[in-house]
Parts: sequence; C-alpha cells; structure tokens
Amino acid sequence: MISRVLGWLLLATAIASSAQAGDSPRVVTADGAITEIVYRLGLESLLVGVDTTSGYPEQTDSLPKIGYLRALPFEGVLALKPDLLITSEQAAPEENLERLARAGVQVEKLSSARTPDAALERIVSVGELLGQQERAQTLASELRLQINRIQQASQSRGSRPKVLFILAAGNHSVMLAGEETAASALLDTVGADNAVSGLKGYKPVNREAILASQPDAIVIAESTPGQFAIGSWPEVERLDAWQSGHRLVADGMLLLGFGPRLPDAMAAVNEVLPASSNVSANDS
Repeated sequence: MISRVLGWLLLATAIASSAQAGDSPRVVTADGAITEIVYRLGLESLLVGVDTTSGYPEQTDSLPKIGYLRALPFEGVLALKPDLLITSEQAAPEENLERLARAGVQVEKLSSARTPDAALERIVSVGELLGQQERAQTLASELRLQINRIQQASQSRGSRPKVLFILAAGNHSVMLAGEETAASALLDTVGADNAVSGLKGYKPVNREAILASQPDAIVIAESTPGQFAIGSWPEVERLDAWQSGHRLVADGMLLLGFGPRLPDAMAAVNEVLPASSNVSANDS
C-alpha cells in the first residue's frame, strides 16, 4: 500500500513538472469506465490511446485503439510512447504489462468496481494518478449526491422486484446474467434482485430459464446498439414484464461499467421497476 501511494505521489509530481515545463504526460487507458473518468475530469487532452472497450464518449473514436483489455499488445501500447497506462485488474496478459513496466511505462491496475463506493473510490484514484485529486474529489461528491437520491427513491418501494438481466454481446452471443456479476451488482444498488436463481456469472441463454424466471422487469445490456433482436426471442417477448413495458434496453458499458455514468445507469433501471403494489404477484 505504501509503495503504491509513493508511486502515485511520484507520478503526480512528474506530471506537475511536465505541465510546468509545457510538456503533457502521455496517458493510455485500457478500460472503458476508466476512460470515461478521464473525460469527466476534463483531462482527455492527456490521452494518446485507449482500448476497444472505450467507446464513450464519441471523442474516443478519434484516438488510436490499442486492442482489447484482456489481450493488450506490448508493441501496440509501447508504440504510443506513453508515460502512464491506467487499466483495471481485468487487464491481460500479465506478461505484457510487466514488459511495459520494464520498458519505463508506469502501469497502474485499479480494482474493478461493483459498488457505488468502489466506483467513487476509483474516480479519486484516477484523479490522484493524474495530479487532479481535488477535481476528482469534487466529481465523486457530486455523483454521491445523485446516487443517494436514486437509492432513497428506490427504497420507497418497500419491496425488492425481481429483474431478468440479459447481456447481448454480439455474434449471436446472448447470455443470462447470474449472481456475482456487475449486472447483479447494479440491481442491488437500486434494491432489486436477480430473477435467475442458482446461476453464477454469465451463461448462455436457456429459453426455459427465461420463462421460469417470471421477472417483474427486464434489463438488456447491448455491447452495440441493436444487437438484441426481440423477434428472435419470443420467450422474452411473452413475459408479462415485457408486455407491460417494464423493460430497458441500453448500452452495456453504461449499465455494467460502474464508471461516472453510474447514477444514469441506476436511474434508468429504477425507472422501469414496478411500484411496490405491482411487485411480484410471483412472490405471493
């Protein structure tokens, strides 16, 4: 812990020195949520490259893409001559990250976030790394207020609706989100439960499991817009929750990233959850 703090202090000092000398540090981010944090802090001018999970905001399209978070290329990253690579614990392969560190790149792997507290802590960590701790603390405080308001509203239901969460990841890959996933963690932030019991992680969709889930609401996370075709899933369309309009189809990074758009994700899910008077006749 002490060595990590010292590393942050040294990097912040180096960034400050570079700014005074008129030189901007070169930063690469490999994690969509981390990239969003850099933009929300107004520090996007430092970015010289991002990974392929970084598609928001649209300005990321103009930056070089270094590859996928879990398959980061040594040469592709090093070619951008970064001073700092900020990524998450999901980054791989470890061998390439170690090679980058030996080549003089400051490699920082931040913990994944599955709670609002962890999401806000990650924002502060990015701010510390980039020498803008005060700005990051301000952003985290603003987001905390928004999160608290949404959670207070969700608590007024007085019961926990059951939600069927589906991940549409392209190439006909449609999966159910079980426990111990970012999807299930998001549901918990708004006082809802996963409608699929006895399932951990993301598993290929079982059409019988869809019908058996009897959810109060349905949330579908798409990796790109339009990937989930409801016409191909009559089992979903047949559910009362879909028929009654308690459904949400939205961007996967928004819903699962636990980045600075977390309050937006929570509000979007909370909006499609039924009022307590409508929650599960399935539970009675």
